[in-house]
Amino acid sequence: MYIGQSINGVRRIFDHIVKKDFWSYCILFVTDNNSFDKSSIDYMEYEFINRFRKSSYTLMNRDPRTNEPNISMFDRPNIFSYIKQIEFLLSAENISLENILSNPEVTYYYPKNRNFKAHIFVKDGQFILAKGSELRRPIDSSKNWKTGNFYTRYNKIIDDYIENGKVTEENGIPRTLINMPFNSPSLIAEIVSGQSKNGWSFFEGLNELRTLDQEQGE
Repeated sequence: MYIGQSINGVRRIFDHIVKKDFWSYCILFVTDNNSFDKSSIDYMEYEFINRFRKSSYTLMNRDPRTNEPNISMFDRPNIFSYIKQIEFLLSAENISLENILSNPEVTYYYPKNRNFKAHIFVKDGQFILAKGSELRRPIDSSKNWKTGNFYTRYNKIIDDYIENGKVTEENGIPRTLINMPFNSPSLIAEIVSGQSKNGWSFFEGLNELRTLDQEQGE
């Protein structure tokens, strides 16, 4: 997840379609009467960045706003009213700030290669990497792939998980401390294996689930 502000939001979305590959959809909050001043926007950006840092989601911000902006005590009630409204709208899009809990009756999917110690489940259209799963840092040979983006990117992702308290690393093995949601199983497969993988074929039985969904949709 990426949280940010923009003056030309629509133009920025089209720019990201070309230049960014970590996202699949965008939720844009706008006003039609300029009721958000700069200090309000700065504070809301700060508030949501810090709330999502503590959630099950993964932030992709390179330089997240971590210093609380100064706002007037008179503006604070209005700003938090905006925040509550945005929280409600996000929940309608199935985006929750609460940590995801697994159901005892849930179906788990495991890597076909049992050398990888991880498992996932599917909930509300998202792929959840279960608490206690082991991750692997990118294999050394990935440094030589194209521009080396895979090696750099996935090391940073794991480092961010550790910094945000979602993953712990002991004896060189990163392990998840919470259930973590993803929009794609492939990203999970790549941080679990340290290699470029197709998540649908990486997890045993998962591709059959997709086939079943397609058949039911016909």
